[in-house]
Amino acid sequence: MKNFLSMLFGAIIAFSAANCFATVPNNEIALGGIHPGMTASELINIAGQPVSRNADGNEWFYKGFKVEFDDDSPNFVEEIKTRQNSLSTPSGIFVGYADSILTETYGTADKVKRKHNAIVYTYYSADYSREMKFEIVNGVIVEITCEMND
Repeated sequence: MKNFLSMLFGAIIAFSAANCFATVPNNEIALGGIHPGMTASELINIAGQPVSRNADGNEWFYKGFKVEFDDDSPNFVEEIKTRQNSLSTPSGIFVGYADSILTETYGTADKVKRKHNAIVYTYYSADYSREMKFEIVNGVIVEITCEMND
């Protein structure tokens, strides 16, 4: 009986470990100090005025990255996205790095999805209010997106 209970306990632990996800601290969901949920004035204090804005004013374009504002709360950053190595995550991850750095830094992704010729790794914040996505092509990070988790 002891043997059976030990094996059962071991199986439960192994199953639980296999289903653990790598949520990251809320403050890790950011690019260049810009994080989802910050206000427009906080963004301007960090990044300055945008190079341009779309007609609706809810997308601001900077050199090397784009910021989108929440449609329901237009003063709050919804998403930050870059396809250049101009901004890094707080842990120092840039576009152009090998995808192996993600597992080393954040652990196993919470979600992995195929997108055309790319793979997208998604990591959620500890409270699931934010997410960070890394688009990978041929083993290299080609895009990083930090956004509110709707």
